[in-house]
Amino acid sequence: MYKRRARLVFAALAPGLAERAARVALAHGAGWIEARPGPAGRIPADCDLLITLDAAADALGPDLPAGCRHIHWPLPAHPSDADIAARIEGLVGGMRLLARLDGSGAPGA
Repeated sequence: MYKRRARLVFAALAPGLAERAARVALAHGAGWIEARPGPAGRIPADCDLLITLDAAADALGPDLPAGCRHIHWPLPAHPSDADIAARIEGLVGGMRLLARLDGSGAPGA
């Protein structure tokens, strides 16, 4: 089902939040995703999923490249790594479930 890892871009205007989210995401879903921080308002062309992490980044409403989807994670004002990891686990869990349905595995394994 999955031919390559999903390319996630995290965007936040809070200093360091997008970088931290990308680091946590890689630690919890490395076989399934590629994660990186991105400047809010400018999304790379190869992005599969833009995840905004604060209301300010979400309000920018950037134009998305073709094939890229956007979700907003309304995290607490000062999220812990565990808050971010829980969201990543949910995302990757859904990917694992879909892969199980067709008997495939992680694209990065």
